[in-house]
Amino acid sequence: MEVVPVELFGVSVDMPLPVPVSMRETALEDFVRDLCDPQKGVGVRPSQCQLVGRDLLYQYELNATFFEGNGTLVRTAERSRVAVRNARNWADWQLVQQTLCRVHALIALDPKSVSNLSMQAQVRFVSLSERERFLRSFAPNRVVARPGALGHVRIPDWEYEVRVQIEDSNVLPAGVYIGADTQYRNDQDWESFIGSIPTMFAAAANSFGLGFEPFAGTPS
Repeated sequence: MEVVPVELFGVSVDMPLPVPVSMRETALEDFVRDLCDPQKGVGVRPSQCQLVGRDLLYQYELNATFFEGNGTLVRTAERSRVAVRNARNWADWQLVQQTLCRVHALIALDPKSVSNLSMQAQVRFVSLSERERFLRSFAPNRVVARPGALGHVRIPDWEYEVRVQIEDSNVLPAGVYIGADTQYRNDQDWESFIGSIPTMFAAAANSFGLGFEPFAGTPS
């Protein structure tokens, strides 16, 4: 198995709301206020929030950015999506985990509903030739110019299949991009569940002969 360091990573969660929330409901105003609260939410400044509405009922979109543009939140009448990208180390993961927990706490969810979860990483091989050797293992013949991998895997203790994509990175020299997309039920204990996301991601990559070094700065 190839074991490589993670240079950049990101997480995104797409959560369905139990019922549509109109732009005129106080629930939306309460959500924005709590999002700006540094104790309850993520300390977003009001200037970082924008509400675009096409009518006063359900045709609207709330957008918020944080972490210098690396964090985004989009809320519509029916869904909320939060994403953090370009994280680099263990300290960044702690911020990502805290952010997802706090946003999740602000949203009322039907425990029977299902949310979508994605995680992406850019990893670096020691050389371009090593990267090419790894990717070439996915090429059935020499006709494939840029080999990669795509498959659905089953992870122990994870209810849904994980869709894994592996290809050469367009960000890092001698790098590889790994993406994982899956789902989860909203009856989870969220704080403990989110802590298992990196383990799920690593297990999905392991299925294709790729392992991750611990995040830089991880306590020993």
